[in-house]
Amino acid sequence: MKKSIIFIIVALLTLASCSTERRALNQMRNLTHQVETKGEYYDVEDWKEAYAEFRAIDDRMDIKKLTNEQAAEYGELKGRLVSKFAKCSVQSVVNSVTNYIKQGSGIIKGVIDGLLK
Repeated sequence: MKKSIIFIIVALLTLASCSTERRALNQMRNLTHQVETKGEYYDVEDWKEAYAEFRAIDDRMDIKKLTNEQAAEYGELKGRLVSKFAKCSVQSVVNSVTNYIKQGSGIIKGVIDGLLK
């Protein structure tokens, strides 16, 4: 009986953890879509809020818990957002983004794709 309870608790914790990463991936998809479709109308506060949301999502994400495909998608989404933040006129956001430009190939690909659009 005790082993069954422990197994159930471990299973629930594992599912909750996976759920967190899936939720963060979906939030990154939504934020990327929102910034790409409405970013041209953003004012300074909108950019700061979008960047704060980006940081919050990224802080919650544990890439090691994603599949290779999900990790690649997440990196590309991050890269696309970083390129949009780099293009915005809010200097504090632009300065913060330089750290993300230095990360992984998925981000580089997303930045290049975003800049070429």
